[in-house]
Formats: sequence, C-alpha cells, structure tokens
Amino acid sequence: MSGTHSHSASIERSNRKGMNHVQVQLTVTESTAGKQSWSGEFMSRSVDGILPDERLSLVFESGQMGMARVSETSFDSRTPEATRVLFKGISPLV
Repeated sequence: MSGTHSHSASIERSNRKGMNHVQVQLTVTESTAGKQSWSGEFMSRSVDGILPDERLSLVFESGQMGMARVSETSFDSRTPEATRVLFKGISPLV
C-alpha cells in the first residue's frame, strides 16, 4: 500500500476525546529493507486544541491501525475554525 491515499479514520487522542469519520491523507513508504513508515495529515476543528507531540491512535476503515505523534499543526487565519494536523507513525500499521 505505498503512496498517498485518502482514508476515513477514527482517531483516539491521549485525552480520550475521540474523533470519528475523519478524512485522513495517509502516505505509506516501503523501504528497500521491507520496513514501512507512514505519515499523514487531516483537518481538525481548532477548538479541539490538538498540539504538536500529542499521541494519536488511528483506526482506518480498512481495519488497519497504528499509533502516531503529531509533528506539526498549522492554523490559517482565513479559516480560523480549522487546523491542519500533520502526524508521523510511531508504530507499524497493523
């Protein structure tokens, strides 16, 4: 499953405030040694207050799941109600 794909996911946050049916852009990269890395992004409500380094547990509609850490958040003053969240996988997708 190399490449970038759009998926629907449920996201469980470390503060137990989960989000369901989130559209996630997921990028999976296979290395030559057979190792897999993954990262992605999604839009959240700014009021959710997601912060860099926050841990997320993602469960995709395909049944795959993994743990990720927020690498960056970006806020656009033209759309103050939404925040772009970038993350990197910290466990294998299973």
